[in-house]
Amino acid sequence: MLADLVEIFDSSDAAPLSDRRLTRRMLDAWAQTARGSFPSWGAMQRVDLGDDWNWTFVVDLRQSIGFPYFIYLGPRLAKLADVHLSGASDWTMSLLDKATSQIDAAARAGAPQFWEDELILCDRRRIQFRSMTAPLAEDGETISHVIGVANGRFVERRPVA
Repeated sequence: MLADLVEIFDSSDAAPLSDRRLTRRMLDAWAQTARGSFPSWGAMQRVDLGDDWNWTFVVDLRQSIGFPYFIYLGPRLAKLADVHLSGASDWTMSLLDKATSQIDAAARAGAPQFWEDELILCDRRRIQFRSMTAPLAEDGETISHVIGVANGRFVERRPVA
């Protein structure tokens, strides 16, 4: 699976330079769809996100008990579930886990949440990783879902402490 990661993050077709602004494009789409209330998942599905759908996920909060219950998981982002990080105590953490780490924060705050970090893969390569999550509400008021996007790029090799 780590070989697939090179294809995901190094290929200009998979992660063009413009995808570094993926989180901003999702925020803009969310805000335009919101128009004074929380947008619904149905309304977001009508937004033309183009290739950004590859890096998008949607979680149903009512069905998320202990783990995110994905009702949509973009095909490129789905591959990150098998890419594990180097960790001092938990080697089971994946890039997808990191991408979804702000779901609860977005629901609690009732506002978009951004996260950025340099992560170390289990093979010691580093990735600059960004994600954004935002609340959705089927009725415009009660948060029922969270939409998010995530992407990354390899960074120059430096010794790992």
